[in-house]
Amino acid sequence: MNAKIIENHDELMYWMNLVEKEYGHSILTNTSIHFVSGTYEDGTTGHAIEITNDQEELIARSPVSLELMNFANKMQSVVSNQGLQSLKGNTTRLH
Repeated sequence: MNAKIIENHDELMYWMNLVEKEYGHSILTNTSIHFVSGTYEDGTTGHAIEITNDQEELIARSPVSLELMNFANKMQSVVSNQGLQSLKGNTTRLH
């Protein structure tokens, strides 16, 4: 859907709004949003955001900058750690 590399949060939000308009409803329900890294057919490497529906069919994909990819990885780590801490804090109540 987009050949321009998404460089920052504002550009990411703009792109996601475009995807929602084309998709016809919110991409925050019944979808998965993944940041991926890989090698292109020409041998270069890069990073992208991919949005799939609940059947894992690709809705949209766009390249993202290394900085945005690093930010996404940090956010995933923070969310994972907070979830783990939350589970540890509630373990006594679960028994």
